[in-house]
Amino acid sequence: MKHWPGLVLLFSFWCLLLNGQSFYGPVNSRDALIGGAGAGLYGLGLIITQKVEPLTPEAVRLLQEQRGDIWGVDRWVTRQWSPPAQRISDGFLLASPALPLALALDKNTNHQFGRHALIALEGLLVNMAFMQLTKANARRPRPFVFNPDVPLPYKLERDARFSFFSGHTSTVASLSFVSARMYTDLNPDDRHDTLAWATASVIPAITGYLRIRGGKHYLTDVLAGYAVGAAIGLIVPRLHR
Repeated sequence: MKHWPGLVLLFSFWCLLLNGQSFYGPVNSRDALIGGAGAGLYGLGLIITQKVEPLTPEAVRLLQEQRGDIWGVDRWVTRQWSPPAQRISDGFLLASPALPLALALDKNTNHQFGRHALIALEGLLVNMAFMQLTKANARRPRPFVFNPDVPLPYKLERDARFSFFSGHTSTVASLSFVSARMYTDLNPDDRHDTLAWATASVIPAITGYLRIRGGKHYLTDVLAGYAVGAAIGLIVPRLHR
């Protein structure tokens, strides 16, 4: 997730350039409040996470002895480890900002794309704020920390302490569902809305599976991330109606 601040700034500038009138009305103070709060809280989360101390080899050893204390629904994930699955999930994350681009392909709404992209950005910022602050406070060790087959250097990175909840899953879910919500709002009589919702539901689910398969997140991390991202994606457009 380390490249996201720069990508968000670039996306913000792009949205402002393309901004126009829309079903959701013009840009107003509500946009500044939602986007500003999301960006500010995300920045606060980053500051807090940078102060979290990485695990020590001794702490890792003690955690591995406590593997049996992990909830049964999550314990099996401590045997998962797949760098290829991690890389594919990174690809889903990096490609997720393209999901709102589907609105630009709609001939009925493409002239309003900047406004809709700005709303998607607000949802992204709110999601990132929730994700970063939760990780900073929960500090849950990732599943691979308990896996004796995973090289120790991975376990001694600060990021190994930020398992809950899955930022990849929540980010992809927020962008997926905000896109589907806006598509449905902008095309209330379109027969393709079922496909839009099905796509929005499946893409973050695949991302979550890859995070589990890669040993990066527990099942509960992914379920929580999916729920948070989907809720944000559904709520943020409603705040502009």
